[in-house]
Amino acid sequence: MEITKDHIIPYLEGSLPVEQVAAFEHLAESSPEFRQEIKEIQFIWNATENLKKQRLVNTDAHWNKLARQMRFLSFRQKLWDISRNAAAILILPLFLVTIYFMNDSIPKEESPINQVELQTAYGLVSKVILPDGSEVWLNSGTKITYPERFTGKHRTVKLEGEAYFKVTSDKTNRFDVVVPNGMTVSAYGTEFNVSAYNDDNKIEAILAKGNIDVKKYDTENVFSLKAGEQAVLNKTTRNITISEANIYTKTAWRDGKMVFRRAGFDEIVRKLSRHFNVSIELQGKTLHEYEYSATFTTETLPEVLRLLEKSAPIRCQILDSEINADYTYAKRRVIIREYR
Repeated sequence: MEITKDHIIPYLEGSLPVEQVAAFEHLAESSPEFRQEIKEIQFIWNATENLKKQRLVNTDAHWNKLARQMRFLSFRQKLWDISRNAAAILILPLFLVTIYFMNDSIPKEESPINQVELQTAYGLVSKVILPDGSEVWLNSGTKITYPERFTGKHRTVKLEGEAYFKVTSDKTNRFDVVVPNGMTVSAYGTEFNVSAYNDDNKIEAILAKGNIDVKKYDTENVFSLKAGEQAVLNKTTRNITISEANIYTKTAWRDGKMVFRRAGFDEIVRKLSRHFNVSIELQGKTLHEYEYSATFTTETLPEVLRLLEKSAPIRCQILDSEINADYTYAKRRVIIREYR
């Protein structure tokens, strides 16, 4: 049977017949054009699936309205323009999409305030416009939760992962980014980056413009930052330290770059795992001692690993995805070994 783009959605849903899966994946491997079709459709599919799960758009009327807005944005052309002109986050093209949440068919004073939860797939970057007009860029594997509309004196957003915030100025309504069991970053109108992945041993807030206040969740002590400074919360000691930050290296991910400056191997492995959506296994006692300085833009995973091999006595092996019992595919595995 001939495989066409009509089979992409069934494949993503897991409903493609088993006997067609092999043919589908063979075509994806051999045809760059078909792979591009898959990437574009997969991104839109992931975004719409996340949205349909929210109570904000849990009726046909709301979903149809949002779907019309998404079609109006001309996703296919915009995604192609971006992936052609922007650098890739290591292996996958950088896809950006702005989703506007509109729910004006229900009177604001009568409707309950629902929570919107969005999660960016691994290997992608997404952009969201909040109800107050603030812009948020979400890095790979990031989840953000916020109300469908802000009320009262606080504009509160919950974050797991990494995001860059460009906050709409409002001197009477504070903007709070809350990292559960971590820290709260507060501002009234500025630009800053917060990195708070669960598998990192620290939480970072980096101020690009303006002023922000930072405090731990279990204390009232407030640290005020100026532009160019960062606050780092050590998850083990629970201490916060303030220091100067390299804004470029900390926020280059928005432009499809991954920048390392004397970065430890553990940090590099975590970031590679997220952005390539792979599982990396380290074999060797001294691997954690290596440091790297590099900038990755359009390199593929094999290219990145080859560059790492030239910088340290290591050997890297990429293993194909394995089929799970439910016919889904596990992440690709990468094994990095010491080589003497």
